[in-house]
Amino acid sequence: MPRGLPSSYIKKAKRELGKGASWSRVFKRAWELYKGSKVYEAVKGNPGKKSSRKKKKGGSRLAKKKSRRRRSFSIPLAPIGGFLASPGIQRSIKGVMAGNWDEAMAGLQNLVGWLPSKNQWNFNTFIQNITPILAGLLVHKFVGGKPLNLNRTLARAGVPLIRI
Repeated sequence: MPRGLPSSYIKKAKRELGKGASWSRVFKRAWELYKGSKVYEAVKGNPGKKSSRKKKKGGSRLAKKKSRRRRSFSIPLAPIGGFLASPGIQRSIKGVMAGNWDEAMAGLQNLVGWLPSKNQWNFNTFIQNITPILAGLLVHKFVGGKPLNLNRTLARAGVPLIRI
């Protein structure tokens, strides 16, 4: 027998409460009528009764399957290579190696297209710096990802740390 409130009790509650009664009052009255009836007592597995609920002894009979996949750290070479090929980053790296922090900061500003010498933003500089980064991301997406799946091949071969 399906659980829930039988529609006959809803109809009976509607008749009792009249035309202007809200749905919440109708359902509340219908549940009161249903719980006071003999049908409610006869239903097996009644969710309101504590005695019908049986506790399981022990755990589940089926063992959980363990995942064979291990988490590992990998370095995506294509996006990092594109990032390092950017002229602004190269300028920053040279400035850091020389110990000239002003040059390093100018290189980072140059990365987003800001020219500190002219104190203005330049679209061509931005495009020159962002193109290698975008190329690296696209290679990572399409060569390492779905069409060619080179990253999955590298993982199956057991190559550590490196992904495209």
